Amino acid sequence: MSSYLITTQDEKLCASYLAAGRLVAFPTGTSYGLAADTLQGYALQRLRNLKGRLKTKSFTVFMPAQLYDEFLELTASERKILQQFLDQPLTLLVSPSPRLAHLAQAGKIGLRVIDHPLMQKLAEAAPAPLTATSANLSGQDPCLSIACLTETFRNPLPDKQLAEVDPAGSSGTTYDLSLAAILDGGELNAAPSTTIAIIEQGKIRLVRPGSISQQVLQQALQV
Repeated sequence: MSSYLITTQDEKLCASYLAAGRLVAFPTGTSYGLAADTLQGYALQRLRNLKGRLKTKSFTVFMPAQLYDEFLELTASERKILQQFLDQPLTLLVSPSPRLAHLAQAGKIGLRVIDHPLMQKLAEAAPAPLTATSANLSGQDPCLSIACLTETFRNPLPDKQLAEVDPAGSSGTTYDLSLAAILDGGELNAAPSTTIAIIEQGKIRLVRPGSISQQVLQQALQV
């Protein structure tokens, strides 16, 4: 079976794929991630199929700051932390607005801070908040290179050669063409995992330790 996978640095092209319900790999400060339009149910299902992810697990999201008020219900403390840790590998558990409630678990979603220039460009070009899940099959290590992505997410022939005209996948073939493109950030350096944290009663609690310590976050909250 022939392989077909676009590698590009054109964030607008990648955003057009996302608007059509397709998936795009993109660089973050810690690894490559997989983006899907969070407002399109079939795009989220395509992402689950690609990763082999359980339905009980949700996805972290990222978006430009100008979309926060539309899609999130942030407290003053959460805004303070997000402002102070711009461009750093942090995911903060926050309350979604009704438009993103379908991604919530226990009333919260993971908001991934944008920490790579191409990630920022993709967020600005995209039509909606995007998923920020790591680019890997469930249970495997995240990809740090284009070579890893192309080996992990091998695609069959392009849609036009399969006469696939419906991005919702009416003929059943689009789900085999899950990854539309790679936003090329080159080979990424290995880095500690993203810190996942939540603010509870004025205190930081780490859900998953990472490159930013609880002490550093708590000190920033108290400033």
